[in-house]
Amino acid sequence: MRSIKLALLNIKKNIKNEKELKSSFIISVVGMMLNNIAFLILWYYFGKTVGELNGWKPMDIFGLYGFSCTSFGIVASLFYGLFEIPNYISTGNFDKYLLTPKNILLKVSTSKISTSAFGDLLFGITCFIIFSVYSKISLIQLMLAIFLIIISSIVFYAFSLVCMSISFYLMDGYNVSQGLYGMFVSNSIYHGGAYTGVLRIVFTFVMPSLLLGAIPVEIIKNISLKSIIMIVLLAICWLIFSIGFFYKSLKKYESNNLYGFGG
Repeated sequence: MRSIKLALLNIKKNIKNEKELKSSFIISVVGMMLNNIAFLILWYYFGKTVGELNGWKPMDIFGLYGFSCTSFGIVASLFYGLFEIPNYISTGNFDKYLLTPKNILLKVSTSKISTSAFGDLLFGITCFIIFSVYSKISLIQLMLAIFLIIISSIVFYAFSLVCMSISFYLMDGYNVSQGLYGMFVSNSIYHGGAYTGVLRIVFTFVMPSLLLGAIPVEIIKNISLKSIIMIVLLAICWLIFSIGFFYKSLKKYESNNLYGFGG
């Protein structure tokens, strides 16, 4: 509980610091929303061109971005320190997190926030509202959607942690971590109907990109207890695995304050 209180204080302090630069904060938020709009328009008109694809309609793209951008916004806006792990390792700044009795992972995760991620969060919520109104979802579907956003956020945090923890094993782990992370995120915002067969299995179980947006959209459209149980179990498994992998990888860390390279 003390670690959680400290994490909340860190998040509060980070938000307060970012809000001091109001113009920069607003530009970051608006800029990210404009960037996301470009991708949304691209995939929306792709859907309009090819028509219904494996049950996916053009308006389902709004649901896809609603889930994926909201989950990304939640994690990156509050726990951006997670994505700084490769930099902390390469510069030796990770040392300070080892010198505290507090929860290391929680303290690292809440060490920074991303102002642009608030743009993703706002954009995701807007897309989800549009999708909800157009699809005329019921109250039960709305409550289920909120639950699935939480599940998607857990998956996003977990797999991102795995990607960043790889840096503990490599001298130049930043590029490898970012490459794997980029592949994970990119596939989460592609047209959900394009994933079939082996490709769908890979991006559901091996690299869980579809758990961020595509599968939640499909669950909302056609509620399936089997699919809900599957996504919840996968989220729990990825979270447990990612935390274990982080602390196991942490044992490989060697300070580079004296030597100039990461452990």
